[in-house]
Amino acid sequence: MRITLVFPPRTGPTYMPLGVACLAAVASSQKIAIDQFDANLELWNSLCDDNAFLGAMRTFARGPLDGFLDPGAYAANMSYMGEGVRRIDELEQLGRQYLAGNGLGTELSALLARHGQRILRDDPEIVGFSVMYLDQLLFVLAQAKYLHEELSAPCRIVLGGAAMSALDPVELLQAAPWIGGVIVGEGEVPFAALLAGQTLWQIPGCYYRDGAGVVSTGNPETLDDLSTLAMPDFSVLADGGYFNPVPVLSIYGCRGCKWRRCRFCSHNQSFGRHRQRPPLTVALEMLARQNSYGCRHFYFVDQYVDPIYLDALSDAILAMKLDCRFQIMARTIADYTPALLAKAARAGCCWISWGMESGSQRLLDLMNKGTEPEASFAVLKNASAVGISNLLMMIFGAPGSDDRALDDTFSFLDRSWPYVDGMTASAFVLFAETDYGRHPEKYGLEVIGTNTIVDVGGRPIHDMKLRFRREGEDGRAESPLAAREIDLWERRRAWLPPLPFHGRLCCEHYLLYADALQAKPRPGKRDHCA
Repeated sequence: MRITLVFPPRTGPTYMPLGVACLAAVASSQKIAIDQFDANLELWNSLCDDNAFLGAMRTFARGPLDGFLDPGAYAANMSYMGEGVRRIDELEQLGRQYLAGNGLGTELSALLARHGQRILRDDPEIVGFSVMYLDQLLFVLAQAKYLHEELSAPCRIVLGGAAMSALDPVELLQAAPWIGGVIVGEGEVPFAALLAGQTLWQIPGCYYRDGAGVVSTGNPETLDDLSTLAMPDFSVLADGGYFNPVPVLSIYGCRGCKWRRCRFCSHNQSFGRHRQRPPLTVALEMLARQNSYGCRHFYFVDQYVDPIYLDALSDAILAMKLDCRFQIMARTIADYTPALLAKAARAGCCWISWGMESGSQRLLDLMNKGTEPEASFAVLKNASAVGISNLLMMIFGAPGSDDRALDDTFSFLDRSWPYVDGMTASAFVLFAETDYGRHPEKYGLEVIGTNTIVDVGGRPIHDMKLRFRREGEDGRAESPLAAREIDLWERRRAWLPPLPFHGRLCCEHYLLYADALQAKPRPGKRDHCA
């Protein structure tokens, strides 16, 4: 079976797709050759080839690490990233017009033709798009339409990846006749079946079209033992020239969330129940990456690295005397003790993204977050003391929020600010398959509609976001509370000391800066402000 795997636009040019590498490992373990194409990176390289300023940015990002870690030089060179994003925005708008049936613009036509020729290079029988983000869906649909209508490609087009669990596959297939199948859930088992020549109707978790309409083969198969999986294969992707001065690779220790109780979280739809790889296996993979690619920086994609796993992983790394640096996502619970954080820092943990969400105990309880502001403050202070960079992930406009809850959050942030290097201020989003979404009336919410992400010839495709208003709000417009709270926060933030320069960088670049700054004393961290 001849298969081409494609990672489509749009995302940044720093990310080497882990999903493609996981599927490539399945093919490698069976000694089957497949074609891999990072179309997202190709688009960025094309933009840089056509624009001198973007080209200079690329050269800087791939250049010597010492120069890269100069905040002034970084700001001057990487500021052109916005121009690349603007160009991709224009292509996306042309894609919307093309899918709506309003013609194919010249620039989009050139892109789809170039990518189409590359995708069909090896005459594939199946073209599989690995769709990690919903932001990639529009480009996938436009490319699939172009392959089908303009190039008359005989291949079957199959979509998979985490984003497929964030929409309705039946609606997608009904709107886009160029798509042959959609696979939800983990990809290794379905991909092995495709490599073996099995048809779509033999693969669990697959939606496909037949004469009677769209058919589902049932629930996806979830692997019980992750240790049976081959190590992700980056051998082809690693030569791609990503926009980093040194290799930075994604890695995973667990799939699914061990906590799995937050009422707002939609991620469990795409990752399934919690399972974990042996920490020693993960440490050995990190060693293998270092030996193969010279990589010592790792970005954990786990939804939640709990204290027990972090402790065991740190022990494995220290026992191997492995020189590595890594980032994790976690919850601010007291089980991240000073001793554990110090051990993790010695093992190479230099950045933790904390799912704090709110400084209000009432809202945290309503979210079922399982955290307490006082314990959270202590965790942040203790992590900072051992040189771990703290990034807070906050949610504004959550159900039940009011002026008192917002004041509690502001007070928490005021106290914590000296120990924080970065912060995301996200507006609350209501997702259909969450406890908030299933029982909105219980939380004072009223659903007023669904969210359309793209229109294909008059047929809308929706994601799992729900448009809503709150009790006491007038009209049928979406609730303005989150926007109001974020605006108040931005006004208050202007009076606080500026956060360090690296706190607003992309993940890979943040990690490199956190590594470089970890050994510096904390009082000097404001020296790195932009």
